[in-house]
Amino acid sequence: MKHHNNLSDSQIHNPKGFQPARKRTVSTKNGQSLVEWVKANYVSTVTIVPAADVGGSLHHQYICLYNDYDATKYAVYFQILNNNVMSTPSGYGGVIAIDLTVSGANSTVIEIGTALQTTLNNHADFTATKDNVGTVTIANLTTSSPALENGTGFVITIADAEVTNEVLHTNASGEIRFTPFSTILAETGVNDKNYVHTQSSASATWVVTHNLNKNASVTVVDSANTVVIGQVDYDSLNQITLTFSGAFSGKAYFN
Repeated sequence: MKHHNNLSDSQIHNPKGFQPARKRTVSTKNGQSLVEWVKANYVSTVTIVPAADVGGSLHHQYICLYNDYDATKYAVYFQILNNNVMSTPSGYGGVIAIDLTVSGANSTVIEIGTALQTTLNNHADFTATKDNVGTVTIANLTTSSPALENGTGFVITIADAEVTNEVLHTNASGEIRFTPFSTILAETGVNDKNYVHTQSSASATWVVTHNLNKNASVTVVDSANTVVIGQVDYDSLNQITLTFSGAFSGKAYFN
């Protein structure tokens, strides 16, 4: 008999009770001591091919659609026979009504696709387009769980573009998340701001506004790229006066 502690890698399975994890995902314990999957980021394009209504068959049927980072899980439902509002299904955060009462029962694929695209594109959470046969494309969804069909008969396909150069760290809320490395550098100050001033006209005094909001270090070179030493006066956190023994042109590098 084999136990979990001596199974080969190929035999280890997902823990019971866990939702299957997406690729590039790690299991962590959050600030509420709950185990959760943390996903590396990706950008999704969702393509929806609608089906035509048959005698009101799509009335109050819906598709499941998540916004960025799964902040809200929406039931996107169809009003075919009347404008009655559908109750929010259990486990969902909201509903989005697609009004097809004008075309009503037996609405065509193009009519359904047009109404779906118009409503989603007018919603703050989504950007949607439509082609000439009624296929709807939702672009630039960030780290959203897959859209799902729920009784509509629609065909949904999803293409993911993986985000790279991320690190796993604790964010400002203390939660473990994947974050772009460039963001980490900016937040920690490692990727420090800098400024290059070009002095086109020869002068013995350079007054430079660098707007770095700090007493920046500075290196000065002349037009031959030779380092020149002068007096540095910090007029403010955003301005420096450089004074030299003679007039010349060149560049000043601030960081």
